[in-house]
Order: sequence, then C-alpha cells, then structure tokens
Amino acid sequence: MAEGMLGGLGELISNLPVEAVENINGLIMLLKAVSIVAIIYIIYMIGMGILTFRRMKKMEHIEEKVDLIDKKLNKLLKKKS
Repeated sequence: MAEGMLGGLGELISNLPVEAVENINGLIMLLKAVSIVAIIYIIYMIGMGILTFRRMKKMEHIEEKVDLIDKKLNKLLKKKS
C-alpha cells in the first residue's frame, strides 16, 4: 500500500512544472531549518529545566542552613539575656 502511494507521489512530482518543484524544494529546506531550530530550542529548554531544578534544590538547602543558624542565634541570645 505504501509503495503504491510513493509511486503515485513520484508520478505526481514528475508531472509538476519545474517552478512548482523548485518552490516545493524551497519549502522543504525551510521546514528542515525550522525543525533544526525547534530541536535546538527543545534541547535548550530541557537543559534550562535541569539547571533550574538544581538551583531550586540548592536554594532549599541554603534556606534550611539559614533557618538552623537563626535558631542557634536565637538560643544564644536568650542565654545572654
């Protein structure tokens, strides 16, 4: 079934005028360029997501440390008073 469709597509392309085929080739090149840009953008977004996740985890760790230091300082200040 797929071979019949491809044969029909090849026959259709061979019957098209040269100008139409050149326009189709230009469209195919444009679609290739857009798809490459889309793939690069997706890879970039995945990378940024990973970095943001790591950054958020590190911020949570720092926040826990700051809370611990704050509690210790409060204890020390209460003992002095």
